[in-house]
Amino acid sequence: MTAGAARSGSLTALVPLTERPARDPITRTLHPERDPEPPAAGRGDRRTVRDRQEGPGPGSRVLFWVLLGLLAGATVALRAWHQGTAYELFMDEIQYADVGNSFAAGHGPELFDEPFFLHPPLLFALLGLVIGQPVDHMTVEFVLGLRPVELVFAAANVLLVVGIARRVVGPWAALLAGLVYALDPFVVRFDSRLMLEAPMMFGILAGVLALLVAVDRTSRSARLAWFAVGGVAWGIAITTKSTAALITAFPLLIMFVTSWGLRRREALGVLAVQASVYATYVVWVLATGNVGPWFDQTIAGTLRAVGIIKQTGFNAPHSSSFTDRLLAQGVWFFPSYLLIGWRSLRVGREGTHGSHALRGDGDDLGLLTCWLAGVLAAIVYTFGLGEVEEQTFYLLAVPSTVVVAMLVTQMASWRTGARIALTVVVTLVLTSSAIIWSTLRTDRDDTYLRLVEYMYATIDVQNEIAVGEHTAQFVLPGYGIHELDSIDSARRTFSRYALVSTELTEQGLAPAPPELLDELARRYTLVFTAHGRTAGDLRLYDLNQPLDGTPPVAPGPPR
Repeated sequence: MTAGAARSGSLTALVPLTERPARDPITRTLHPERDPEPPAAGRGDRRTVRDRQEGPGPGSRVLFWVLLGLLAGATVALRAWHQGTAYELFMDEIQYADVGNSFAAGHGPELFDEPFFLHPPLLFALLGLVIGQPVDHMTVEFVLGLRPVELVFAAANVLLVVGIARRVVGPWAALLAGLVYALDPFVVRFDSRLMLEAPMMFGILAGVLALLVAVDRTSRSARLAWFAVGGVAWGIAITTKSTAALITAFPLLIMFVTSWGLRRREALGVLAVQASVYATYVVWVLATGNVGPWFDQTIAGTLRAVGIIKQTGFNAPHSSSFTDRLLAQGVWFFPSYLLIGWRSLRVGREGTHGSHALRGDGDDLGLLTCWLAGVLAAIVYTFGLGEVEEQTFYLLAVPSTVVVAMLVTQMASWRTGARIALTVVVTLVLTSSAIIWSTLRTDRDDTYLRLVEYMYATIDVQNEIAVGEHTAQFVLPGYGIHELDSIDSARRTFSRYALVSTELTEQGLAPAPPELLDELARRYTLVFTAHGRTAGDLRLYDLNQPLDGTPPVAPGPPR
């Protein structure tokens, strides 16, 4: 059976296990100088020759590109529909919007007028270009208005996922990997909000695809050029979010040690290129005189990443446990958690032995194996010792969509029962993801948007507000904002109103203690409430309207 037939995309055209070459498929084509079967004279790059030999005709190729275009469009549409109301405002979104607003104002990386170097500035600089006209204060509407920027990266990422999968599997399996990315509830949640994960993943996926193209080139100059492109893309990922260094350095380290996928000097070369991209950012920091804040915040961020400092995340003291959050969110994201766990087990058990290599070239499969194993190693380390947060698993959820395509392609060599089981699992996951998407997009989770609409329409901005959560303080310009941890603290600040979130308080993610919720409900008049999945009940109480006959908290005139 020819390599072309194996790459046709048909499950029945796969190479049977008995027809595999005796040489390890991972290392077979790794080093041409050691391969006893030199390339034919006049041969171009391996991919071009293989593509000319493989089965699909022009009609199939046109259909593939049409479906890919539809998939990209559907990916954007799935995230754009009710984008502003389907997911609650996240405090990090406010901070990223403010740093982008600072770039738009020409101030560079500043968060609320203070230097900000906890994350590299690439996305914030892009947001500065999108904003154009800076604003004086953050508002909910302003932050939500920047969310569509993420749609560009979602569209690019699904194309890159399909492109990466297509290097080692047939066209329909590659499209399936893209469909999993497009529908996965966990991925959709991050791609729909103003977060760093999707832009960072764009650089990572682009780098992987560039490296896959490089290993299929026989010309030294072409290989070096594509390796440089891959290194630049991974450098861009690191200057978007420094966490990308973990899931690019680990794979390169594995490649250097094992010589799988890339030769040792090639792995070092890619590492040097991406380091030079980050070094350019450091030079810019030095030139702008911000080395002090950059060093302090970068060191703090590094210590958090490696787990020496645990301020947030599931490993932090007094935080909600990972198991609790898994159970609480399982109803909405169980297809994602199922796939993340399943893919992780498959990568950990099979990826390092090359058992996915039923077709294609060893370099391609070795590179993907090292990439996926490196990502898994980084996640395992972070989960055990680092500052693991929910977005950490995005770093595994997206790359391992390629594993789905590999497993589906591998089904031809499985027993009938295993093939049926996998088909049922994939169908169940895709169907559940579609149902969950429909539910999330039709139910509103926008309590802060409804809160600010009510407050600016009915409450004088001269009033003092005691907030028992962390987000509202950034989106209520004009009001006097104070932290609420007791009725006495509200009294000391002459606060007329108290704002609390039931869900965030019960999770220990807010300054207000849980017993304060009962006290407010028992003693004061509730003037506004909005319910959502994230904040639970966002409640606003008028402390000047006691229900138990006690004196008002803020009897004096507004400031």
